[in-house]
Amino acid sequence: MGVKTYKNPKLLPQLTNKPSPTENYDASNLISTIYSERIKGFIGYPSIKPPIEVEFQLLCNVSIYYIYINSCVGNQKCSGIEIFAKGNSNHYESIGKCLFDKPSVIFCNGRKYSSMNHPPGFNAQNVDLCFFKSYTFRSFLNASSVKIVIFRTDKSVPCLGKIEIWGMPAKTCSQKTVDTVLHLNKRPVTSNSLPSEDSAVFRIPDEFKDDLTYELMTIPYTLPSGKTIDQSTLEKHVESEKSFGRKPGDPFTGFKFTETLKPVLNVALKSRIDMFLLKNSNQPQTFCLKRSLRNNEPSDKRIMPIESATNSGSKESATIDQDIDNIIKRAKTESGFICFSSLNSEYACTLCKAKLESIYELPCKDGYCRECVLKVSESGVCMKCNIVFAKSEVRKIYT
Repeated sequence: MGVKTYKNPKLLPQLTNKPSPTENYDASNLISTIYSERIKGFIGYPSIKPPIEVEFQLLCNVSIYYIYINSCVGNQKCSGIEIFAKGNSNHYESIGKCLFDKPSVIFCNGRKYSSMNHPPGFNAQNVDLCFFKSYTFRSFLNASSVKIVIFRTDKSVPCLGKIEIWGMPAKTCSQKTVDTVLHLNKRPVTSNSLPSEDSAVFRIPDEFKDDLTYELMTIPYTLPSGKTIDQSTLEKHVESEKSFGRKPGDPFTGFKFTETLKPVLNVALKSRIDMFLLKNSNQPQTFCLKRSLRNNEPSDKRIMPIESATNSGSKESATIDQDIDNIIKRAKTESGFICFSSLNSEYACTLCKAKLESIYELPCKDGYCRECVLKVSESGVCMKCNIVFAKSEVRKIYT
């Protein structure tokens, strides 16, 4: 049976020391039962410098097999961590200390693992491997509490993206305690080992996470700085800039968006995220994630989030917002798979009369093929009913 501090809240892990956090990035996120909170991780208050301590009280004494630590939250990263454990005594003992360059580190029991026999979930490209101090076995084989100390950061504030503590109930635990833990964990009593690599811990790849909020993205946008953030994050940033009377710009560099330097929908990454969610739809961690890209906002606000923050009369805003090729690409991705509308019968193009399986609909419900809609969009007037429309109002309909 594996005792995992954040994964299974029914095993009642508790935080006994809570360092001052940045707003919404409290250390309690590490053991939260809500996935959207747990994925945020912990970020210390900017004015607080290392060392920072985070203490976990376990349900019972545990023989620790390994401890997985993701030290990154967005662009924040730790590079030095020390692990302390406390058994039946009243003092902590250092069981492992490591300086590392990779995003994650695993501290493990050298009696069970080695440089050739890695713990589950170990990836040499992204994870450093560190072993417990052999002479401290009395502490990590019978740990009632674990303390994580961040003593060095990589030019950032102290942070922790994820903490996982895996192990078995210690030999000092009574059979009743063992049976209770097994019952809470809902694992068969005959299971005496940790999960194999075939049933490795489910993790969301970092490339699918927002570089600003470190949450899973739904509609990823690549910024001029090369960073990728979700559409919702971009909209909030734009609204914040608008409230201060500033034009929208890159939140990482501060450079203002222009016709050539502006957010671009990352269609390839979005497809990979959708495929990842589809393949892992049976994972409990994905149950609370958004599946539909539709919302109750008007389509013109959804498609181009920077529109609301710029002067609608400015030439620069109009140029950015009316890029018809980007609008069509986003419409293809965001508008859904099947739509029904009051288009012409047999879905024929209003201009060239060609019969099509998909067609671009104007607000007046007249439909055009791709070539014709590009021509009509130059004038912004429907060729049939002379209704004026904006390029952002073009919708692709799948028949």
